[in-house]
Amino acid sequence: MTFHLPFKVSMAAAMTGALIMLATAGPAQARNTFLMQPLAEVMTQPEAQEKLDPSIRLYFADQQHPAIQTRRGGFYSANKVRAALRTDAESCRLAALQSLLALQDRARQVGANAIVNITSYYEQRANPDSQRYECHAGNVVTEAAFKGDMVTLEQ
Repeated sequence: MTFHLPFKVSMAAAMTGALIMLATAGPAQARNTFLMQPLAEVMTQPEAQEKLDPSIRLYFADQQHPAIQTRRGGFYSANKVRAALRTDAESCRLAALQSLLALQDRARQVGANAIVNITSYYEQRANPDSQRYECHAGNVVTEAAFKGDMVTLEQ
């Protein structure tokens, strides 16, 4: 098989270019930024005011609550949201709200009127804080996870 000189030259140039691109390309950078965000920003956003059920009260970490009448088990919820076109703070608030809504759904299923001892719970590591929650923001997704105890409190 015989090739003309222009084909050989263009093939060599293409191979050289491809090798240069591979040599100078950096590794893909996956991001998993640890953030501690204020719970107040989640609870006061309009979507939270609209969707959170006030009849199922939320008590974070060691917040004081009325006496527990009945314990109904624990529950864990981790929610991921798309991070594209959102700031880290926006995507953290959305992921946290979705996780809290999942906790309330579970409380409703088991007949609880409150969730106590709510803590951030990322990768099976509790991070109890009554003012802030743990969030992990990435290039593609952001995640917030909570666990809490479903209870019936005395009125």
